[in-house]
Amino acid sequence: MCGVFAISSADINNAGEKVIEGLKKLEYRGYDSWGVATSHEMKKEVGKISCATVVFKEDSKAIGHSRWATHGGVTSENSHPHTYKTVTLVHNGIFENYLSAKNRLLQKGEKFLSDTDSEVIAHLIQEQLDLSHTPETAIQNVSQSITGRFSIVVMIEGVEEIFVARRGSPLIIGRGKGELSKTTFIASDIPAFLEYTNVVNYIDDDEMAIISNESVQFYNLLSGEEIEKRNIEVSWKEEVADKGDYNHFMIKEIFDQKQSLMSAINHTEEEIQEFISVLQSGNGVYMVACGTAHKACIAAEYYFSQIAGRKINVVPASEMPAFERFINNKTVLFAVSQSGETADILEVLEFGKKRGAKVISITNVESSSIARISQNHLPLRAGKEKAVASTKATTSQMALLLLLAYADNNRLNEGRLVLQSLASSVNDLLNPRYEEYIKSVAETLHDCRNIFIIGRNSLFPMALESAIKIMEVSYIHAQGFAAGEMKHGPIALIEKGTPCIVLGCDSETISNAMELKSRGAKIIGVSNKNNILFDQWLKIPSAGTAISIASLLPIQILSYYLATLRGLNPDMPRNLAKSVTVK
Repeated sequence: MCGVFAISSADINNAGEKVIEGLKKLEYRGYDSWGVATSHEMKKEVGKISCATVVFKEDSKAIGHSRWATHGGVTSENSHPHTYKTVTLVHNGIFENYLSAKNRLLQKGEKFLSDTDSEVIAHLIQEQLDLSHTPETAIQNVSQSITGRFSIVVMIEGVEEIFVARRGSPLIIGRGKGELSKTTFIASDIPAFLEYTNVVNYIDDDEMAIISNESVQFYNLLSGEEIEKRNIEVSWKEEVADKGDYNHFMIKEIFDQKQSLMSAINHTEEEIQEFISVLQSGNGVYMVACGTAHKACIAAEYYFSQIAGRKINVVPASEMPAFERFINNKTVLFAVSQSGETADILEVLEFGKKRGAKVISITNVESSSIARISQNHLPLRAGKEKAVASTKATTSQMALLLLLAYADNNRLNEGRLVLQSLASSVNDLLNPRYEEYIKSVAETLHDCRNIFIIGRNSLFPMALESAIKIMEVSYIHAQGFAAGEMKHGPIALIEKGTPCIVLGCDSETISNAMELKSRGAKIIGVSNKNNILFDQWLKIPSAGTAISIASLLPIQILSYYLATLRGLNPDMPRNLAKSVTVK
């Protein structure tokens, strides 16, 4: 989840400041603390790197890290880089078996300054160096001893080169060009260096690289054999992180849905049909995702059932080990991810490929690990999403999944019309007056302790997603339920004034809303029609089979204002990061 950025250069002498600027572009990956080390000095602080203004001594190489805490609390000591004797490194991932290694080193009398698993790696590399191994052999040996997913970037005192290794966690090399032809960039994600170059080398699992000012050499981490890597020119353009007239990225990205919905479905018929042909080739489909993307997949389970007559098995990626026995060469694994780097999903896909399963995916990052491991991939094209809470990427996932359900039943054009109509309605819906009204609703709710949301059919997963959105940015406890399930237990929690958001206004859902209202609940209706039961009404357009997408929009705005009215920053909620690259 952490952000890693490093520079080795014969062209610049302010590598430390350049690394700081690159890390600011990766802050969505972690903002608990940050640190940068050059050949001569190290600076680390707790807090967001976006607030940092640091001056370093002149230096041509530097490594840096923005942290999302996993092992050890949020302290300066636990922030990266970590140093032991001659070794300085940054680490992204989880060293699962670190404790046994640490206990062995403690018995030798070694001392640790942090509570992290990462510092143990520095000690292990130094141990190998003390045994007279070369740096590359030391890193190779230590990497082979690590259980878990990781990427590391290592500097060694007195050694010109920077060393990197990866298994599972993303790491990309940027090749300088023009005036920076003797500069190499190392990053968790391309935006860190995109202002300088769009020429990259992808480091794959169990690979390492040795980087000097003049060259980059790649090796297999297990065999030590040298690997040839081709330079790849990515088509990305640097997207300026500009909020414009908005106070936060979250509300800007909500309003970006005026355009992003159309971009998501703007794939050629050939691209869609190629994707569908792979989906149809298996005798069982597992759709795997995490968090908000998982809720989009549950909605897709309804889409494919009702539109295409196909049964899709939707499983949170972390729970797929319970179903591994059913994965074989006739299985299709369908991954959905915003970042394309989600560790739980990658583990499922890697296992599936070993079993011969076909892998297809939808992500918002075309060069991501999930995209590259897939036999067929469709990009969302939602544009950069900076806020941790996903909004436009979520609705883009749902729009593309709905389109695929139509295509699965040879009704692609009908699906396009449904979604084009929705996009047009969203363009009209998202306006300042609508936003102001939802803010007024939030003003009546922001002091409450609990919110319940109910929905039926494809609106049930939207009730689940609504709860996630409210909780992650406002810290108000929220729960989503299938509309008919409240009376089977949760209704015991309803008391006078309890806010209940009701998605939809079909007769059965209204009947369930009546059950809540009769117990004193305050009913907030989200539908295309008002109802006498609603104490407050959030209007949405009539959207047919796309109603689940339309219903999410006012909840996103409501969540945003619940957060800001409580004095919170919705872009960076506590304990969360945008890209979850650890299990």
